[in-house]
Amino acid sequence: MKSSMAPGILITCLAGIGAAAVLRVLYWASQFTLYHFWRPSKPLAAYKRASDDSYALITGASAGIGLSIARNIVRQGFGVVLLGHLPDELESAAKSLNSPLVRTLVVNARTATPEELETAVESISDLNISILVNNVGGFPMADPPLRPLSTLSTAEVDAYVDLNARFMARLTNLVLPLLSSSSTREKHERSLILNISSAGRVGMPWIVMYSATKAFNYAFSMGLSRELEDDSTTAHIDCLAVTLGEVQSQANVMAEGAVTAERFGGYVVGGIDGAVKRGWREVRPYWGHDLALGLADRVLPDGMLTHFAREELRLKKERWDAIMAKRR
Repeated sequence: MKSSMAPGILITCLAGIGAAAVLRVLYWASQFTLYHFWRPSKPLAAYKRASDDSYALITGASAGIGLSIARNIVRQGFGVVLLGHLPDELESAAKSLNSPLVRTLVVNARTATPEELETAVESISDLNISILVNNVGGFPMADPPLRPLSTLSTAEVDAYVDLNARFMARLTNLVLPLLSSSSTREKHERSLILNISSAGRVGMPWIVMYSATKAFNYAFSMGLSRELEDDSTTAHIDCLAVTLGEVQSQANVMAEGAVTAERFGGYVVGGIDGAVKRGWREVRPYWGHDLALGLADRVLPDGMLTHFAREELRLKKERWDAIMAKRR
C-alpha cells in the first residue's frame, strides 16, 4: 500500500512545483507587458508642487542620457537644473531645452570639494526641487576604457570612485533637506530620487572599477529607499535605482544598434510612475534591457551568463585595442 502511494505523492509534488513555476513565469510576463506598454499620459505628476514651479536637479546633464532625461522632464512642465563641468556645453544644452525654467550649475564631479558642493546646492535652495537625478558617471581615464585593473594608475582608480560614487553620495546628502522640507510634508507632496546604475553592477571583466561603482549606486539606492520609507519625515520621498544596459550616446559610441540616449530618456521619465505604483526599488525602464536582464536573473546559469558577458566585452576590448594600435 505504502509503495503504491509513494509514486502518486511524488507526481503530485512535481506537478505542484511545475504549476508554481508556470504561474511565476506568467506573472512576470504579465507585469512586464503591463509595465512597459501601458505608460501614463502625464508622467511624474505626483512630484509637481501645487504652489510653485517644480524643478528637477539632474547631474551629467549637458549631453547624452542626462540631457535626454532633462528634455523629457521639461515636457512634463517641470523646470530643470542642469549640472555639469563644461560651461559652454551646459549653456548649449540649456538653450536647446527652450524653456524659461532652466538653470545651470558648473560643478566638476571628480574634483569638487565638499565646500564647493555645499555652495552649489545653496545657490539653488530658492527653487522648489522635487526631483534629483544622479546620472553623472562614466569612464574617467585615458583610452582605452576596457583594460585590466592592474593597468590603471591609483589616480584612475580614485577617479572612478570620485565620479561614479562619492559625488552622488555627497550630493544626495545635501539635497535631501530640499526634498523633505516641512512645507512639502504638510501639503502631502511627494519627492523623487533616481540613481542611475548599470547592468555592469554584477561585476564585469576589464571594467572592474566601473562595475564596482555601479554596484555602489545600486546598493546606495536600495539602502536609502528602505531608510526613507521607515521615517515619517521622509516617507514621501520615492527612491529608485535605474538599471540600464547598452545605450548609444557620445560616451558609448560603440553601442551600435542599441537604444539611443534620446529615446532612453523618454523611457526613464515614462516608467517611473509604474515602478513606484508596484513598490519596486529598482526599475529597468527600457523593455529590451529588462528582457535581457530578466532572462539573465531568472533563466541563465552563472557560467553561461559569465561566458556571454565576457565574450561581449572581449569583442569591445579587441575593437578598442585595434583603435589604439592605429593611433600609435
